[in-house]
Amino acid sequence: MMTGSKILLECKNIYKSFGKNIVLQDICLQVKKGEVHALLGQNGAGKSTLVKIITGVYSMNSGEIWVDGQEVKLNSPKDSEKAGIAIIHQDQQLVPFFDVTRNAFLGSEIIGKGRSLNFRKMKAMVDDKLSMIEADFTSDRQISTLSVGQREQVAIISALLKNPKLLILDEPTASLSNREIEKLFEIIGKLKEEGVTVIYISHHLDEIFRITDSITVLRDSRVQGTFPTNTLEHKDVVNLMIGKELKDFYPKEETEKSDVVLEISDLYSGNLVNGVSFKLRRGEILGLAGLIGAGRTETMLAVYGAQKIKSGTIKVDGRPFSPRNPLEACKAGVAFIPEDRRNEGIVAQMDIGENLSLATTNLWAKRGIIDKKLENDRFDKIRDALNIVCTGKKQLVGELSGGNQQKVVIGRWMTGDFKVFVFDQPTTGVDIGAKTEIYRQMVALAKKGCGIVFISSENEELIGICDRIAVMTKGKIVKEFEAGQTAEHDILYWAAGGEADAALKEANNFG
Repeated sequence: MMTGSKILLECKNIYKSFGKNIVLQDICLQVKKGEVHALLGQNGAGKSTLVKIITGVYSMNSGEIWVDGQEVKLNSPKDSEKAGIAIIHQDQQLVPFFDVTRNAFLGSEIIGKGRSLNFRKMKAMVDDKLSMIEADFTSDRQISTLSVGQREQVAIISALLKNPKLLILDEPTASLSNREIEKLFEIIGKLKEEGVTVIYISHHLDEIFRITDSITVLRDSRVQGTFPTNTLEHKDVVNLMIGKELKDFYPKEETEKSDVVLEISDLYSGNLVNGVSFKLRRGEILGLAGLIGAGRTETMLAVYGAQKIKSGTIKVDGRPFSPRNPLEACKAGVAFIPEDRRNEGIVAQMDIGENLSLATTNLWAKRGIIDKKLENDRFDKIRDALNIVCTGKKQLVGELSGGNQQKVVIGRWMTGDFKVFVFDQPTTGVDIGAKTEIYRQMVALAKKGCGIVFISSENEELIGICDRIAVMTKGKIVKEFEAGQTAEHDILYWAAGGEADAALKEANNFG
């Protein structure tokens, strides 16, 4: 533990289990007053459970929590608020048709005379916080008109109205643009100047090294250590989190490439797909790179039958293919793992076994009734293959960590006879260990002879795991690279448009 500054939050020997499942063991953590402190670890390492204990959502089996030198009993979120602790979750719970003021005070409204809301006072307090963080919107703006980044600022304002000593940010940049991320970092800097202590949780190590003062790493339910950020390098953090060297991060293997399994020619769809052409071979992982709005996801949604095709042709295994809906695409052998797993990938209220059988129910059933023995056997194989951390197939998917939810979405497609797999930003919001498992599964599918389309905004992972990379700009593929013969700056150059004449020439000659 570090010394030399006053400690705001101290966790002493925290232990937590759910039945026989031990999730936290002998957790000791010190967070200094006025610092930005990173809390890192793979999904399942215990971060979420520790945060829920600190915020009063879970109770610990044993241990102590001290705030500002006083031991506190956090039996509810209200207890945590009284102790000066506030949290901003990854998914902000805001009411779209309320304005900023009403959302900021949701659940803690100020009541005036006659039991009516003292809206004037609430608005003035919100205006003060908006001014403090230099927001570019007003307190009377309707939430539905704000960007994702602005909504996150509303969540920050809501937390600041409680005058917290400690603010916890849980994956705050997961859905933000680069510009919005920069604004968030400015706000964190201002909060630090105001004396607010921040615990920052993120899977993006570049963010951690840029804005934090200290790093605590959890692995396998235990603290691996707390360090000043400037004493570590990326490889040190990776090693602490997963117990492996960074070179083991991308499990790329050579696979045998054979005939073309998917061919797209001059495809137009919606407003963002403007003449896309490419070929995908069996055993190949093809990366689609590009900026937001380049048309990558929209192209593959058209292939999956989820977006109407205006013109152009698609062939699967050499046969013309024009899907009217995702069901037809599935029958043709096309699987799609969506980016938004929470809203489009999982059914949170269903258990793991039920989620795994959704895409190919007929293969899990006899005469329309799920075969329990077959379900148990397949669950065991999928869980082991993807290293899904769970209590069993009856656990609700909504209770799993983000990385394990993503593994369930991938596992759903493992039992069918699929030839083409589309992975749309599959590693967004998951930890380093879960990313490696997802890469490994892509490679395994390629080795089986499937064709993989991997959409990602992280160029490093495209280079690390793909065979080829096609860069999209304004609805067209403008450049193609062999993955081992390019660098991140080359991909960025073409994603941003490159030289207009060169990009146009490449697009016309592609295919």
